[in-house]
Amino acid sequence: MILSTSQPPSHKTYFIDLPLSRLHVLEVGEGEPLIMVPATISEWEDWLTLVQFLGQWFKVYFFELPGHAQSSPFKESFSSARVAELVEQLADKLGYDRFNLMGFSFGGILAMRAFKRLAARIDRLILIAPCLGWQALPYSKTRLTLLYRVIQQFKRRWLQTLFVKFVRNPRTLSIAIAFVRAIGRLEDTIPLKRKLPRTTTTTFDILSSQIAEILTTEFDPPSKKHKTPCYFAMSIYDPLLRFDATLNIAETHFADMNVVRLTYPFHQPPRPFTFEELNEGFYRTVDAFTRTHA
Repeated sequence: MILSTSQPPSHKTYFIDLPLSRLHVLEVGEGEPLIMVPATISEWEDWLTLVQFLGQWFKVYFFELPGHAQSSPFKESFSSARVAELVEQLADKLGYDRFNLMGFSFGGILAMRAFKRLAARIDRLILIAPCLGWQALPYSKTRLTLLYRVIQQFKRRWLQTLFVKFVRNPRTLSIAIAFVRAIGRLEDTIPLKRKLPRTTTTTFDILSSQIAEILTTEFDPPSKKHKTPCYFAMSIYDPLLRFDATLNIAETHFADMNVVRLTYPFHQPPRPFTFEELNEGFYRTVDAFTRTHA
């Protein structure tokens, strides 16, 4: 058993050159490897305390998604299947035959896609408020279809260029933020006012692809449930995803579920939890999970 420390473990960042992307990576901790798949519009600074928290059990590798922050975009279009291949390349580059995997929010789709590709190499799966398919969205099929058609229009380069001008103009930034929140179902806890002005046409194209996947993804259940242990934590009051539907999707795939029901009124915290807050709220359940499935 690893005891919670009063000080977060140290961290370092660096670049790793892979066939699909030059990844900007955050590394923390010692122990078994854990690859964290990020959510949409993620930068490593926003994830540092969570990575340090998990670094009490694992050697954690968090990477910024290709085309976001400092990671280079894919040469071809963004897709969760390509991210799954990227996770495989990263694990190979780091020299791990087996590893643990985690996904949060849109990272749930990415982690599931990576798991489907690499199930035989993954010891544990951690899902935090995961988006696992369109069935968990609080939308009717009619609205999902409408939203998908709108997003497809934003694959047009001229519209992307226009949108970038909007987000870089202080007078129209608020309009752009309202649009992104409405289409992407993004909470006001995500600091779009800080992030969007740095958006390029490439990043917006990637964001459009990610939202399109959120609106259409459906994972076929396996013929037999996976035995890989799955730690599942999500708020029953999540405003962006239906808890019961999300849990049901996870339970159709995994036989060994460790479910933590939270009561937060948000999907993403208004600010990153501190290292101390994470230890207070999650240390016991994560420690029990890792010890039970050692």
